[in-house]
Amino acid sequence: MQKLLKTFFDFYLKSSIHVALSVVALAKISLIVANFKTEPSLLIFIFLGALSAYNFIKFFPLISSQNLGTEDWVIVSLTLVAMISCMGLFFTMPYLAVGFVLLGGILVLGYAIPFYASATNWRGKKGWKLNLVVMSWICLTVGVPLAYVELFHTVLFLKLAVLQGIYIFVAVLPFEIGDLNTDDKCLQTLPQRFGIVTVKKMGSVILVLGYLITVFNFGIATGISLSTLCVFLILGYGLWKSNENQSPYFARFWIEALPILWCLLIYYF
Repeated sequence: MQKLLKTFFDFYLKSSIHVALSVVALAKISLIVANFKTEPSLLIFIFLGALSAYNFIKFFPLISSQNLGTEDWVIVSLTLVAMISCMGLFFTMPYLAVGFVLLGGILVLGYAIPFYASATNWRGKKGWKLNLVVMSWICLTVGVPLAYVELFHTVLFLKLAVLQGIYIFVAVLPFEIGDLNTDDKCLQTLPQRFGIVTVKKMGSVILVLGYLITVFNFGIATGISLSTLCVFLILGYGLWKSNENQSPYFARFWIEALPILWCLLIYYF
């Protein structure tokens, strides 16, 4: 029984269902702050879009090299169904939301594949990896949800983009620290360039600044500020606990689960 549960749990993580739920949670936070009633089709699209994007990035190289196992083919099939479903929902979206989706799609394509034969993908460009992740997530978690609001609020978009951008930036650092021994040196990730301790200090300072900005933008006793304080404290603790030999579940499950906790805490406060 324990082995069976572990198999299902590993599939849950490997198939990107967990990270897709986290993306949906961040999008829901944007909708809550905007005081906009959630449309189920929007959250379904964001879930399927995130799942498709992450699996495309992970499995495109394996498909190209025809190096897929049985479980991988199941995930690829699941991803194809998700992509087809996304296309159906895509044509029902507001024009501004379509623009954010297309921008995010371009970033994902550039992250995964080169645009011409002699080039590397954007992920392979020096220092680009983290920036691409932040920008693509913001398109889906802030841009698309707010585009559904009758009157797009540019100032609110910028406030949430800064808040979630800071969260995403720091949340990626435990992944980069964990991948320090396996990432290609040409990626020039922050831990490769500055060392683990410096990156942890940098992340901590960014979290403090992010919380202060949140208080300035939304007030100190609001649900978004109180929930942000809790989540940023937990993320800071997770950042300092991360290392090159951390458990594969540490970042892939616990760190990626924080947006779900964040969303629940907003309701609590």
